[in-house]
Amino acid sequence: MNDPWQRFYQPPTHPLARLGLVLAGIGILALSFLLGLFFLAIAIGLAVIGFIVLTVRRWLGIGQSRKPEDDNLHVEYKVIRRESRDRDT
Repeated sequence: MNDPWQRFYQPPTHPLARLGLVLAGIGILALSFLLGLFFLAIAIGLAVIGFIVLTVRRWLGIGQSRKPEDDNLHVEYKVIRRESRDRDT
């Protein structure tokens, strides 16, 4: 009887009260399960819609940049400071 939990919670002794607690527990578990299924269905639905949108964009070629015909990279540069190699020797 020295259990610290017994000071805060004492299970009911009446059978109808125990039955009510069991039913309330089952109800809370069922509600949590249904809410979890609801949010899972929303997440799966959003993933499917995103997959469809990305697939259609890929098929239509929307948002793709056109590659140049050659693979050469053309750049421009400017020499800021030129040092002579003759000074170093």
